[in-house]
Amino acid sequence: MKRMYVITAVLNLLCVVFFFTTVKAHDLWLYASEYYPETGEEIQVKVIFGHNFPFEDILIPKEQISGFSYVAPNGEKRLITNVWEDRKGERKGSLVAEIVLSEGSYVIAAGRIRKGNKSQVPSEKYGKAIVVVNNKNTKNLSFPLGHRIEIIPLKNPRDVRAGEDFPVKILFEGKPLSTYVYATYAGYWSESEPFPVITKSDQNGNAYIKITKSGLWMVVCNHKIDFSASLTFKIK
Repeated sequence: MKRMYVITAVLNLLCVVFFFTTVKAHDLWLYASEYYPETGEEIQVKVIFGHNFPFEDILIPKEQISGFSYVAPNGEKRLITNVWEDRKGERKGSLVAEIVLSEGSYVIAAGRIRKGNKSQVPSEKYGKAIVVVNNKNTKNLSFPLGHRIEIIPLKNPRDVRAGEDFPVKILFEGKPLSTYVYATYAGYWSESEPFPVITKSDQNGNAYIKITKSGLWMVVCNHKIDFSASLTFKIK
C-alpha cells in the first residue's frame, strides 16, 4: 500500500511539472508589417519569441535563429540576410529584417533549435508567415519546408473570410500528426481562456480553423512539450 502511495505521488508530481512546463512555454512566430503589400513595397518581418501574441517578449540573439528565409512564388528558397536585433530592454525585443517582394504569394520562415543538456530540455520552435503580393497563386504555400514540426496552409488566406474555415495540415518529421491545434487573433484577451479557437487535427494531419473575424491571426501547435510550430496570416 505504501508503494502505491509513492507511485501516485510521483505521477502527480510529473503532472504538475508537465503543466507548468507547458504553461511557461514560449512560442516563436513571425510578424510582418504588411501581409498584403504592393509590388516592390519594402516590408519588415519580425521574429518574435513570446506567449502573448502579437506582442514582443524575449529577444532571441541573431546567431540562435536558423533558416530565416522565404519561399518565392516559383518555389525557390531565398535566405534573408539583412537582419538586426531591435532591443526593447535588457532581454526584450525581436529580430527584424527588411525585404522587397515582387508579385506572388510567399511563405516566410524561421526557426530556433536548442540542444538539450543537464539543465534544459531540447527545444525546437518554428514560425511561418504568409505574405501575398497582388496575386492569389497558392502553389508554393502548401509545400513542406522540412521543419521537424510544421503547419502547412491548404488554402490562401486571401481567399478566406470571417465565418469560414481555414484548413491546415500538421506534420511531424514529415508525417501527418494528430494533435491539438490552437488559434488566436490580435486583440484577443480572456481571463480564463488563452486561445479563442481550439481544434484537433485528424489522423491525416488535417485541421480546420474557424475564422471568427477579420484581422491578424496565428495558428500554433505543440508536440512533446517543447517542439512547436506557428503560422501567421491576415484575413481581410
